[in-house]
Amino acid sequence: MTDANSTKKIKINRPVASWLDYEFLMEEQKPVRTLTVILRTAGCQWRRCRMCGYWHESSAHITQADILAQLDYSLRASPKEDFILKLYTSGSFLDEREISATTRRRIARMLQQRQEQDIKLKKLIIETRPEYVSAAKIADLLQPHIGHWHLEVAMGLETADDLIRLQYIDKGFSFTDFKNAARLIADCGATVKTYLLLKPPFVSERSALEDVIKSAELVTPFSSVISLNLCNVQRYTSLEELWKRGYYRPPWLWSAVEAIRAIKQKRKHIVVMSDPVGAGHIRGPHNCGYCDTAVKEAIKEFNLTQDLNILEGLNCDCRDRWHALIRFDEFLFGSTIE
Repeated sequence: MTDANSTKKIKINRPVASWLDYEFLMEEQKPVRTLTVILRTAGCQWRRCRMCGYWHESSAHITQADILAQLDYSLRASPKEDFILKLYTSGSFLDEREISATTRRRIARMLQQRQEQDIKLKKLIIETRPEYVSAAKIADLLQPHIGHWHLEVAMGLETADDLIRLQYIDKGFSFTDFKNAARLIADCGATVKTYLLLKPPFVSERSALEDVIKSAELVTPFSSVISLNLCNVQRYTSLEELWKRGYYRPPWLWSAVEAIRAIKQKRKHIVVMSDPVGAGHIRGPHNCGYCDTAVKEAIKEFNLTQDLNILEGLNCDCRDRWHALIRFDEFLFGSTIE
């Protein structure tokens, strides 16, 4: 699928993936049909985050015409009812080396034309690194004559702790960079979805839990949605090397449940969500193996309802082991949180 493995064939006029699902829409207090599209582009220019292997889905041979063809193909599956469109690139939608200014405007016009015909777009969600955010780029997707959808810009901050983000993850931007971009997005009339990472490399279970809860508190003034990403071990990453050598374990699903509960209890006014990718597998967030499916499904149900009661009845013998780990973690590894 990638240039790194050129023996595999890719269809340059087809997206990496697209699928229909649901996502909770705070304005309507209900789940709304969602179309997610992963466009294949030249890929993320940074390519240094220790846990991220998504850039392997990119290709240097993709043209802007190919990208438009990918979107045109994906929109054929658009729901007829009101829906949310997540338009991702496994990189930055606002990086003009991936999506040019001309292509961005053509995409907006394409969505406008579809909206006038057979689709009813409620919200458009894109992803970007903060350094690519500008008022002009936001305006391309938000001008009143283009469409009447709500624009949400997702940014992978991962943590509010600069040390963890810069040294442990190698993200390449500061918390101040994120806040400046978030303020600019808000000034343009859009909102921000903030991705926080549970258990980056080199961080213990307890410290990771403390960090994500503290980070949620610090990003709340800038966010309408907090998305808790549960770290998983992707292939061809430096995190995979740590994991193979026994220096990393993906987070416990109990940590995810505790983080969601702690974050949402204090933030009723924003959406808190978590997509437990790889849950129950050795490379993904997992508990003991017996309760993984039940916990994963409860998290997914919470995403659609924002009802914390869904998480209350969960239990398993392994939860005692998790509690012991959290209790003694600071003595084994110390804590990154002051």
